Amino acid sequence: MESQLHLQGNLVADPAQRVVASGAKVTRFRLASRGRRFDKGLGEWVDTDPVYMSVACWRQLGDNVAKTLHKGDTVIVVGRLTMREYDDPNGGGRRSYYEIDATSVGPDLSRYVAFLARPNRELADAEVPAQPAAADGAAVQAAARDDVEAAAAA
Repeated sequence: MESQLHLQGNLVADPAQRVVASGAKVTRFRLASRGRRFDKGLGEWVDTDPVYMSVACWRQLGDNVAKTLHKGDTVIVVGRLTMREYDDPNGGGRRSYYEIDATSVGPDLSRYVAFLARPNRELADAEVPAQPAAADGAAVQAAARDDVEAAAAA
């Protein structure tokens, strides 16, 4: 079993997506997280120092993050903490940094209302299964969204 890290915070900038040499898409963003603690000397709650963490989202998760999230959004990230090493291009020797390889990313629903939609998957022509002529998924989701908006307005 693998250890999972959970982190809540705000995006410092818009997510940036790129394609790596293998052809896979990766979306990266920085997250700022700050806690609160009770200071007995002051008798009040105080903010802790912020923690900035890089997050990497691969393939479909990365596509969804790039299309959905923006600077300032509060999110919850679940993933594995990894350490990466590289050579400093300025001759400073070996450097290391920590990054979260995300398995899940979502908006913090204590601050937002979310409307979910399934993304279109990019499949090769040979892999596309026959679609039944039954209910249209987009129409069902639109009807459900209309129901939620009508209930909220009432």
